[in-house]
Amino acid sequence: MTRPTRRLFLSAAGAAATTLFLPFSLPGTARAATTKDISYGANRLDIYTPANASGAPVLAFVHGGAWKAGSKGSVGAKARYYTGKGFVFVSIGYTLYPGANAEQQAVQVAQAVNWIKSNIATYGGDGGRVALMGHSAGCHLSALATLSGACTPKLLICNDTGAYDVAYLAEINNGSVPALYSALDRRNQWKRWSPIAYVGNRAQPPTLVMWSGGRNRDRISLRFANAMAAAGNSVTRFDGSTYNHLSINSAIGRNNSVTAAVDRFLQQL
Repeated sequence: MTRPTRRLFLSAAGAAATTLFLPFSLPGTARAATTKDISYGANRLDIYTPANASGAPVLAFVHGGAWKAGSKGSVGAKARYYTGKGFVFVSIGYTLYPGANAEQQAVQVAQAVNWIKSNIATYGGDGGRVALMGHSAGCHLSALATLSGACTPKLLICNDTGAYDVAYLAEINNGSVPALYSALDRRNQWKRWSPIAYVGNRAQPPTLVMWSGGRNRDRISLRFANAMAAAGNSVTRFDGSTYNHLSINSAIGRNNSVTAAVDRFLQQL
């Protein structure tokens, strides 16, 4: 396939802003901490730190919301669960559409990951062991930021987007992107905004591709996973067709097959 010739670009890092510390464990135990609204440059992130963390693995999360909604505060059970397992958990904020387009959002996600790698030791994490996970639009942005080479997490978790290949999404939808994807409706940018266009550009990190039972999610996700594998990249597939698009995200951090799949994959950190 013809690959875009221009790589996404990002500037390095930003300074931490004044932060707010909140208790994150039961009274009488060693306390974890939540550090909110830290500037990474273009936007802000929240850090959830286990008690007594030092050199801990890091799981960074990018929320969904059709590129134009959602917030970094929407972490569900993930933060509590993964800090309980000894991870530093980071939730990344980004500028919503139309304030930023998909490429600009992906650059922000990459900037956040690079900030985490350089600064997370201050919060007890290991910058060399960062997994990046995104759901829905956040999945698309995480994949685009990583596969384009703008950031290099050690692991990538792709959870249920239809936008791995925007042109293909339009093709199976009578020639136009569905209404939910209106933020991506710029035909001249479809290739640049499609993670699948970058799969063979470099060695990509081991990737977990998960999909729900939503319409066409299996065929879209498998097409992306197979392209990754054909390019020589390590890919793990998870069929979450018993979940819907929302529950495959909200289930993470609870006792179910989605959490088990993520946990198995994270053992590589």
